[in-house]
Amino acid sequence: MCGFEWEAIEAAEVPSRLRAALDGWIELLDSGDPTIQVRPTPDVWSVMEYAGHVRDVLFNLRDRIVVGLAEEHPVPKPMYQDVRIANGLLVADTPADLVIELTAGTGLLAKTVAALDGERLARTLVYPWPRVADRSLLWVAAQALHEAEHHLADARSQLG
Repeated sequence: MCGFEWEAIEAAEVPSRLRAALDGWIELLDSGDPTIQVRPTPDVWSVMEYAGHVRDVLFNLRDRIVVGLAEEHPVPKPMYQDVRIANGLLVADTPADLVIELTAGTGLLAKTVAALDGERLARTLVYPWPRVADRSLLWVAAQALHEAEHHLADARSQLG
């Protein structure tokens, strides 16, 4: 386990930590390192694939938060990340595209979390990971933060 404590995350820290993770992603994507597009092993995503996944997470989880505000206890659809990769939906990504899209996703999610009070962030939805459970919208925001930080660490470790 990575040590991330979802329940310890406070709403006020999510935007700044997301932006700090974004800075790390930009550094990797702007590095010019050609190995960011190469999987180190067939079953481990490349840095680019991790970045594409984080981008997708930022947009998807922001939308789940919005659905959680609009509906009582919704059950959002899965992200289907493996389907995205298997069908080549990340193949056309470039480092420059990912910087723009990660920046947009980070900004949207950060503004969304900052706009919500504790009562709204306490609303719940059904979340499938790590087991199906009721999760608060703040927990969902923390999950997006976890994905951004955890996969940034994965990507950095790949590059040494």
